Amino acid sequence: MVKQSKQRRSRGGTRGILPVAVGLVALVVVAAGLTLILRRPQATSAAPEALDGCRASPQFVAAASSSAPMALATDGREKGLVLRATDGATPVYQHPTWDDAGYLGAIAYDQAGNVYAAPTPRLSLADNPLAGAATLWRADTATGDLLPFVTLPGAASERNPFGVLGLFYACGLDTLYAGSVLGSTPSAERGGVIAIHLPDGGQTALLSDTDVMGVLVVRQGAGYTLYAGLARRPAIIALPLDAQGHVTGPATQVLDLLDAGASPQERARKLRLVGDTLVADLVPFTFSLQANATDTPQIRKATWTWDAATGAWALRQAAT
Repeated sequence: MVKQSKQRRSRGGTRGILPVAVGLVALVVVAAGLTLILRRPQATSAAPEALDGCRASPQFVAAASSSAPMALATDGREKGLVLRATDGATPVYQHPTWDDAGYLGAIAYDQAGNVYAAPTPRLSLADNPLAGAATLWRADTATGDLLPFVTLPGAASERNPFGVLGLFYACGLDTLYAGSVLGSTPSAERGGVIAIHLPDGGQTALLSDTDVMGVLVVRQGAGYTLYAGLARRPAIIALPLDAQGHVTGPATQVLDLLDAGASPQERARKLRLVGDTLVADLVPFTFSLQANATDTPQIRKATWTWDAATGAWALRQAAT
């Protein structure tokens, strides 16, 4: 009788375990289903929108362009800022103050037509002293006078004489973004992206300990995305910003320039959004003055288009 009772309890226990086991299996199946749902590609993210529509041409350019269309340039053999005829026939014009900062590199315009420029050494530090590498200059839209505007944190050195390598003005935010390598050494990155709030020149560091060249900010959904071309490797990263331009998450790599045909030494010096196309100007960069000294920069271009289905950039044209 005792054995029979035990057998009954054993069979009853088995019957009790089975529903629990089945329930656990069902729970695992449901959990797996949820995991699949969570990992399923998300709905199409908002397409990037350009933020440079409000930028105005300087008044002094219009005044000097009565005979032929002219454009500002910093990439010629002339020191500083120059006005160069777009037809190549009209002589270059240069305001008396435009070479005060030495050789210049990146420039940007704001909505009033003021021009912001970053000193960039060429072959010698005689024209671009190390003490001036952290200063951004501003050419007044009306007078053309080029004067110091703000000084960024950090200092250049003989091992790294470079400072700000990229500039971008974002309409709506009324903010100038600077890509910097200031203070970096061969073993340590101390650059980043600094937001300079206009017109008072207040500064906010958005990205630190990351050497940056080209910068671009686009509107995306309810916020913004800041793209930065890295100075130490051929890649472009993205940093999410909210509607006020504050950082909302970590930076992530979105493009490997090697996949677009770039060489290991090429970097995204300048980024811009044209319609739905992201354009990157690629140049060799190794923190060397000799490699940077040229009257005709070796610029190649690569382009990507926004893929709404994946919410990512797709290569359109490899580097040429």
